[in-house]
Order: sequence, then C-alpha cells, then structure tokens
Amino acid sequence: MAKTYALVSLLILLAGGTQALDEPFSLRVGEARDLEEAGLALRFTEITSDSRCPIGVNCFVAGEARLVFQAEFGSESLELLFQVPPAGSDRQQFDRYSVTVTALEPQTVEGRNIAVSDYVATLVVTVENP
Repeated sequence: MAKTYALVSLLILLAGGTQALDEPFSLRVGEARDLEEAGLALRFTEITSDSRCPIGVNCFVAGEARLVFQAEFGSESLELLFQVPPAGSDRQQFDRYSVTVTALEPQTVEGRNIAVSDYVATLVVTVENP
C-alpha cells in the first residue's frame, strides 16, 4: 500500500502535480500545474523572446523576456502574456485570480544561447475574495 501511494505521488509530481495558493512554484516550458483549491490550471506554453540584458553587461535598455501561459478555469481558457525584466517580475489579473511571475531563470549571459528547455519560471497565484 505504501509503495502504491509513493508511486502515485511520484507520478503526480512528474506530471506537474497540484499546487497550493500563495506558495511559489516553478514551471519549465511545456509543464502545467493544477491549483485545485482555486479551480485553476496553468501551463507554461512558450517564451516568445528574451532580450534581457546579460549579466555583467552595461545595457542602455534592460530588455525583457516575454512568456506565454495558458490558464484554464471552469469552462474558460485564457492566454496570459508576461513581460519579465532582468531580475524582475510581472503580474496578470483575470477573473478573481492574480498570477505573478516572480523570477525567470537562467539569467542571460553574453555570448551564450539559452535552450527553451532550460527556462524555469517561478510563479505565485492568489485568489481575490475567494
């Protein structure tokens, strides 16, 4: 019985699993997470651009990374677009939800390309007036 529970828990974790509200969590491009207590699911669908100023470089403009997430709540589906500056965050609100990208890793480094599979966004989801 304990082995079955551990296996099910591992499969949920590997598949993205569930997430509590008001707690930070990370997603890679292509991963999804269910926030069951809020009736919300989020999927990190793509990075459309990354012009963030590389570490150690003096840039005239800080730049930003553009991230796309798919949100599903009830029978609704919505695309969320985030513009995240270097070491910064961005927040989107819809319905009663607030989704904040608090970090995007890795930071850009001059002369090095970042593979899409290497991007990890850290998010926090809150619900207004649940």
